[in-house]
Amino acid sequence: MEGAVPGVLRRLALDGATLLAARRDDAVVGFALCAPNPRVLELFYLAVDAVSWGDGVGAALLAAVDDHARTEGYDEIELWVIDDNTRATGVYRRAGWVPTDDVVADPTSGRDERRFTRRLT
Repeated sequence: MEGAVPGVLRRLALDGATLLAARRDDAVVGFALCAPNPRVLELFYLAVDAVSWGDGVGAALLAAVDDHARTEGYDEIELWVIDDNTRATGVYRRAGWVPTDDVVADPTSGRDERRFTRRLT
């Protein structure tokens, strides 16, 4: 996760960026970082502490992103995820996100990233 810090800081500096945190007791156990782009609200990061995997933290954060998007007047959210990250893609699919045919190579790792979208009703 330390390698993600520059990207997180860069996205936090975007106009309208929002950081949503999940807490358990006095500890942060996860966060979601999103910001508007010209068309939709984009989810840039969803991170959950490994000790909280499987506890519903990711689902709760995704629900909070949905609520934030609705409050801000968006009816669609998008994200890009490493295509072979089955843990992440499974979380997104279970939360109602839909994979698209849009795939690009991540400039840093060279791994394929796929765009997922979620329409809010």
